Amino acid sequence: MEIAILQHVDFEGPAEIENWCRQTGNEYKVYRLFLGEALPKAERTDFLVILGGPMSVLDELPWLEEERQLIRVLISQGKPVFGVCLGGQQIAKALGADIFQGEYREAGWLPIRTMKSETLGELPEELVVFHWHGEQFGLPEGAERLFTSEVCPNQGFIYKENVIGLQFHFESTKESIESILQNDAAFLDGTAYTQTSAEIRNYPIPASNRKLLYRLLDRLKATVPD
Repeated sequence: MEIAILQHVDFEGPAEIENWCRQTGNEYKVYRLFLGEALPKAERTDFLVILGGPMSVLDELPWLEEERQLIRVLISQGKPVFGVCLGGQQIAKALGADIFQGEYREAGWLPIRTMKSETLGELPEELVVFHWHGEQFGLPEGAERLFTSEVCPNQGFIYKENVIGLQFHFESTKESIESILQNDAAFLDGTAYTQTSAEIRNYPIPASNRKLLYRLLDRLKATVPD
């Protein structure tokens, strides 16, 4: 099995997702699209992961639609797809949901609430996770909402048991957060749901985030077609 990881900018890498791949012995390849690398071929991809990035899903960039077409093909083949932030929005749009500007930016360590999930079973009632977004996605038709927050109703969803899109960053490590702060700190505009760089750096990453990320990835891996 090969996991294909799509990386959109040099400062938003796979972080804890790469750690999961290594610890579980899964073969993976990071496709650095910002360097002009081609998208993976659908027939050679068993599990697709789409990372974040500062661009908008609504931008008229040809590669964004090409990426969505790959997502659609893999979903039609029953293969697992996992996306965070921009990646989650790409999945949502590929499934026909709207992408829109939220009333507030969310940036920093902020709480989300979990929904009762018939698909995933018991989840923690509340988590504090790392956010870095202004746009949001609507809930795709047929998807089950997994997470929500005060200013972003759709923080995550699961679709047909093998597709998960998240608006926030479960994959964050101290190093990955520092990379974002070094390269995109201007996003922190001092509005109600954005924190300062110091607040973000000083917040201890909850161990429950890594645990739940690994649980979600393990669940998706189990859906890889034989």
